[in-house]
Amino acid sequence: MDPQDRQQLGAVYKAWDAAARDLKALGLSPPVKVRIEAAGNAADFQARTGEPVNIAASTQGAVIRTQRLSALAARGLLPNTVRHEAFHTAQPAGIPRWLAEGLARTFSGEGKSDPRTPTGLEDLPDLRLNTELLGRDPARLNAAYREATMRAARLVRARGWKGALKW
Repeated sequence: MDPQDRQQLGAVYKAWDAAARDLKALGLSPPVKVRIEAAGNAADFQARTGEPVNIAASTQGAVIRTQRLSALAARGLLPNTVRHEAFHTAQPAGIPRWLAEGLARTFSGEGKSDPRTPTGLEDLPDLRLNTELLGRDPARLNAAYREATMRAARLVRARGWKGALKW
């Protein structure tokens, strides 16, 4: 691991421990063994995950693959990224993509910095929002994440976390 990335491990552990504690409070449990793999650069991340380079991290099961830790830290994204991906390791099986992403962004605090302007996707059915998120169209992806977050946050306000998780 690159020395600059190694310097970020304390922040990763701190964010992980807080996320694990908060997930348990919601009745969720991350896997006992989770592996976090930091890419060497954006091209390496894309090769490992198949995700576009503008995505911070990707989780499959108990494996979290991230962009360079130092790059995430420099952009102020590291703690929220760890929390977001921790949520994905513990999320209930079978929840729709829009809800998984919206709840992960709500749990991590990412949604707090979203602009409070319309996304243009308000009338999109949930299944179509799933398609937008999976399509990874850079021109629409930000709006799709914001819309998923707004919908998930409304659900949490209406039903509480436990109710939202039982979708």
